Amino acid sequence: MMNDQIIAQFRKTMPPVFAATALDKLTGNALRWATLQNRRGKNFKGNNMVPPSECFRYDGARKVLIVRDVLLDWWVSTWL
Repeated sequence: MMNDQIIAQFRKTMPPVFAATALDKLTGNALRWATLQNRRGKNFKGNNMVPPSECFRYDGARKVLIVRDVLLDWWVSTWL
């Protein structure tokens, strides 16, 4: 399966917005929530390996939501 097909399949099967804790399951562990949390930390600031803040929304004080299309666009950009 080509990269474009993989992303198209994720866009087809993943909801537009979902709980961050569901990321591992929705991507078959291709993307991991723990890894994204680490990349959001201070050690990765200022490079393309950090997902943009637009990927994340907050529901209340603690629940993090992920915006599918923004996340997938970022992920594709890391393949180049």
